Amino acid sequence: MFAMRVAAARALVAPSRRAISPNPRFGKTFGVPTHRHRKHRVVPKNAAAEIDLDALMPDSIEGDLEGLQEEAGAVFDETGVPLSYGDTQAELETLRTKVGVVDRGNQKWRLLRLSGASAADMLVEAGAGEDAVTTLFAKGPNKGSALTFSSVWTYKKEVATCHVQAGGGLLVVAPAGVADILLQAAGGGGGSETCVDLAERCSFLSLVGPNAGALLQAAGVTGGSMDQSMGTHRTFGFEGRPVVACNGGGELFSGNETIEHEKHGVVNLIVDEGVAGLLWAAVTNLGAEPVGLTALEAWVAQVAER
Repeated sequence: MFAMRVAAARALVAPSRRAISPNPRFGKTFGVPTHRHRKHRVVPKNAAAEIDLDALMPDSIEGDLEGLQEEAGAVFDETGVPLSYGDTQAELETLRTKVGVVDRGNQKWRLLRLSGASAADMLVEAGAGEDAVTTLFAKGPNKGSALTFSSVWTYKKEVATCHVQAGGGLLVVAPAGVADILLQAAGGGGGSETCVDLAERCSFLSLVGPNAGALLQAAGVTGGSMDQSMGTHRTFGFEGRPVVACNGGGELFSGNETIEHEKHGVVNLIVDEGVAGLLWAAVTNLGAEPVGLTALEAWVAQVAER
C-alpha cells in the first residue's frame, strides 16, 4: 500500500514540459507558475491501487500537481488554486455522497509549524484561550483539537486545527488572519525558528466526503484519524517523503462554535511539494474526484446550516 511504501532509488525526472496553449476560459496561458514551485514528476497513467512506485512502467505522463489539475479541467484563480473542474454542482454532490480531493492552496489557509517553549504563548497571544491551549498540549503526540481564536481588535472568531507532534511541537492549519498574528508574534511577521510558514515546502490537500475514511483504508493508512477525534493525525511515508494525514476540518467552520469541533469527513493531507502531484494522482486513482474551492465553500455553508 502506498501509505508505508518507500520507493527504491529511481530517477523520476520528467522531460521538459510541453508548451500549453492559451485557454480561452481563463484568458491567459497556464504554464507552471513560479509561486507554486511545482516540481516536475512522472506519474503512471494507470497506477495500481497500491501505488507501487517501484513498479512504474514506461507508459507514463508528466505529473506536476498543477499539470495534472489542468488535464482534469481545472479553472484556476489568480494564485493558481483550482476553483472548479467545470461542474460545481457535480463537485458539491461528490462532497455530499462520495469523496473529493481539494487543493486548499496557501492563501486562505496557512500551514505553520510551532516549536519551542514559546509555542503556547504564541497561541494565546494570537487569541486562543489559555485553558484551551493547556488542554491541547496535554493531549500528547499524534493528538490535537480545533482552537478558537478571538481577535481583540475585531471581535471576530476564527478556528485553527492544531496537531501536537513529538517533542511538543505543533502543526497548525490556520486561517490567514490567525497565521499572520502567529508569525508576527514569532518574529516581526516573517516568522522565526519557533514559527515556520510551510507554504514554500508543502502542499495542502484535503479529502472531503463520507468515503474519505474508506479511501484511507484502501490506501493502507491503517489506524488513521477518521475514526478518532478532531486533531488526531499520523505521518506515513510516500516516495521517501513524509505525509501527515490529519483529522481536520475545524478550520473550515470559523465562528460556528456548535460544529467547529465536530468531525465532518475531512482529512487534511500535508505533503512535500516534490511529491504532491504523485499523491494527488494516487488518491484519484483510488476513487477521489477532483473538487475545486467553490464547491468546498458551498459544502461548508450547507453543513453550517444543518
